[in-house]
Amino acid sequence: MGVKPPADAAATAPTTAPASSCVLVLGGSFDPVHEGHIALAGLFANLLRPDQLRIIPTGNPWQKSGLVASAEQRVEMLQLAFRQLETEAGLPLIVDKQEIERAARRQITYTIDTLRALRAELGEQTSIVFLIGADQLQNLHTWHQWQQLFELAHLCAASRPGFRLDTTLLPHTVAQEFVRRAGTPEQIRTTAYGLTCLASDLDVDISATQIRAELKQGGPTTSLVPAKVLDYIQQQHIYTN
Repeated sequence: MGVKPPADAAATAPTTAPASSCVLVLGGSFDPVHEGHIALAGLFANLLRPDQLRIIPTGNPWQKSGLVASAEQRVEMLQLAFRQLETEAGLPLIVDKQEIERAARRQITYTIDTLRALRAELGEQTSIVFLIGADQLQNLHTWHQWQQLFELAHLCAASRPGFRLDTTLLPHTVAQEFVRRAGTPEQIRTTAYGLTCLASDLDVDISATQIRAELKQGGPTTSLVPAKVLDYIQQQHIYTN
């Protein structure tokens, strides 16, 4: 699967509380959701065999502005996009609206707050696995209270083949934490938080910005966006103005 823990990961990874269930968490603006998101979730669903997939669309992300699709439209697109994965993998899906609800109260969204809420909801004996892409990994050190994320969840990242944790593209502090906390898939599934995993075989390079630009020009093809999502976008006339 291209997972890259160090050879002595079992000896070096921090010890955390045992877990009896595993929840896979994917957050993002999903403006729109695309095949890259589905590939990321599918990769770790196969790797970790979680008990639930929790998708959390952002409400008022502090590092982004100008979302085009409404919250309701993004939720509907997520339901359409992940329904097939839910059916094929037998993986219960929840689209969690907590960040959208915070935005309705004019509260800024921080990942640390979302993970605290999830931990309070799911309890101490649940493995919470927060997924990020390589681009997010490169900016992890700019996230609010980023080092405290490990006290609430495991952080798992995916990258294209050849990506390495010791690359100069990664801040030293981030690379150091990912190496120090590296765990095996089994360790991540059976402990509650504090470990990392890098899967380096996700050969997908898609951006929502690219898709929105192509939609204005009459695209994109379904190789970028699931067919049902593309149909919904066209029916709702999203991104065309």
